[in-house]
Amino acid sequence: MNRVGYSILFLFTCIAGLYFYPFAEDTQQTPKIDPSQIFETPTYRAENLTSQRYAADGTLSHKVFAKVMEQYDNLGFMVFEYPRYTIYLNAISPYVVTADVGTLFTNNVIRLEKNIRITSLNDTDFIQQISADFIEIDLTTNTLFSDTEVLMTGKEFSMLSHGFNANMQTKTFNLTGHVKTEFAGKSAAQL
Repeated sequence: MNRVGYSILFLFTCIAGLYFYPFAEDTQQTPKIDPSQIFETPTYRAENLTSQRYAADGTLSHKVFAKVMEQYDNLGFMVFEYPRYTIYLNAISPYVVTADVGTLFTNNVIRLEKNIRITSLNDTDFIQQISADFIEIDLTTNTLFSDTEVLMTGKEFSMLSHGFNANMQTKTFNLTGHVKTEFAGKSAAQL
């Protein structure tokens, strides 16, 4: 063999040696990342939070309670665990909104998820309760939107749809995917 042959053999031996050399994991320079640092840290956190918001004329417009609230200033939203909102459209038409999770954005839009119940505290309202797993509410205009299954119940009916648009102020509801309606006092459990 000549010099070129020995050089090629030496090169392959070095490459094979590096390939099969057992490197210890402690000597590698990969940084260790704390899993708690992957997600944004809240600016502040409150437990058993109660807050009230008033309209320009001084009347109570919203009351909020949450088991846990976390404010994320850098991201522009607040996250609530088990929120309970009382929305006062006027003195005689309050609604209570409950969910497992709520996210309030800086534009006064709240997204509610899991086990949502919107209950009218006015016995004369046509729709007494709305149930869903996702609803978005614009707190400025009191409009609601959902593109998931929504169940609306009243004293003697229940309506099931695959989404809706609603205005709580004018009490108008537009079903976007009506599935069925039952009358004559059947409960929602019978649907």
